[in-house]
Amino acid sequence: MKRYLLLLICAVFCTLFSFAQTNYSCTYRSYCDWNASTSKFENCEGYEDNSLFEMNKDETMFIHTTATIKSSYYVKKREYDSQNDVYVYEVTSDVGNKYTYIFDTKNKEIRAVFVNNDNQTQMVTFTVKSIF
Repeated sequence: MKRYLLLLICAVFCTLFSFAQTNYSCTYRSYCDWNASTSKFENCEGYEDNSLFEMNKDETMFIHTTATIKSSYYVKKREYDSQNDVYVYEVTSDVGNKYTYIFDTKNKEIRAVFVNNDNQTQMVTFTVKSIF
């Protein structure tokens, strides 16, 4: 009887975890500008900033929560870049802005590339503290 109870408990926990989302807790962010002549991001400036990315199980959307705002991002295209060992997501935000998000778990970074209101390409990098 104890064996069956143990198996039932294990089955319940496995089921619960299979529906789980992945969370990325971040502690720092920096912004960089694209320099077309050097083909590099430059002029990077950053600051301490705690935030959380919550990716749903099916990787069809994620939510980014900061101290002042909560934004949703809807995945239009996703792929794994095996050469760079990163996951790339083409997304649209809940207000219609388009971004390319790169989740780099090996280097504990999340990068977002976008065109700002001045029609300049920028990148914001979030430093990941933990993934759970």
